[in-house]
Amino acid sequence: MYSGIWLPLVTPFRSGEVDVEALQTLTEHYARTGIAGIVALGTTGEGALLSEIERVTVLQSIGDVVAGRLPVLVGIGGSDTREFVREIQRFDRWDVAGFLVSAPAYVCPDQLGIAQHFERIARATGRPIVLYDVPHRTGVSIEPDTVRRLAECDNIVAIKACASRHFDALCDLPINVLCGTDEAFVDCLAAGGHGGILASAHVCADLLIEVQSLMQAGDVDTARRIFSRLKPVIKLLFAAPNPSAIKAMLSLEGRISDEVRMPLTPASAELVAQLGETFSVLQDLRAEVAAAVQ
Repeated sequence: MYSGIWLPLVTPFRSGEVDVEALQTLTEHYARTGIAGIVALGTTGEGALLSEIERVTVLQSIGDVVAGRLPVLVGIGGSDTREFVREIQRFDRWDVAGFLVSAPAYVCPDQLGIAQHFERIARATGRPIVLYDVPHRTGVSIEPDTVRRLAECDNIVAIKACASRHFDALCDLPINVLCGTDEAFVDCLAAGGHGGILASAHVCADLLIEVQSLMQAGDVDTARRIFSRLKPVIKLLFAAPNPSAIKAMLSLEGRISDEVRMPLTPASAELVAQLGETFSVLQDLRAEVAAAVQ
């Protein structure tokens, strides 16, 4: 299950409130794109900026639309291990595929503390846990030796890996590796990765799925060529603090408002103009891919 392209879904806002209608329309759209699953309440979903009631609203809204058609992971973050456990227990009654759980942020524990953090969380639920190694946000890295220890827990099944320097070591471990750095997706697959949790899938899920299919078929050169053409678009999608550029792109498509929650700010007019120019790039690339696979 923990392979392929997973979408960390944005949370649309309108006038400061969660736009449930837009969220459900967006969920239905992506449920038909061939993605492997959805992550709710993650970084791209601005989960850290939502109230407890809003988090429930978002998860309920997604769940009502998905209705078992796709697995849904729930993002869990913070600093206090006890609060991680409480949050997981709040959502444990939901029919979810598991939890995407980050290392504790800000407090900077050592590797023993990180290991015990995840072991405590794993004991708190029977549902699968996907580790989330995102050191540029948390301030600490989940080192491969720590992942090796954690892989011995029955319900720790995968890792969203953002540090490309660890791809090779992680792919040697008995755990599924999902790329968390969009620009490094092909490198992760080449190391033996199983897929990715990629915010850029909001814009080009079909192309990312095709890249992985080509890699799995052994057509590495074609996969890399397509991905190299896609990379400039991906860079623009992260040219503002995430998910501002993603939301701007979706707003250009008429799907949602570009509204983000403070302290985030919307993408600049200059960036929005650059994003608007990528539609023709994506259209040309899709035509090229269609011709190549015929």
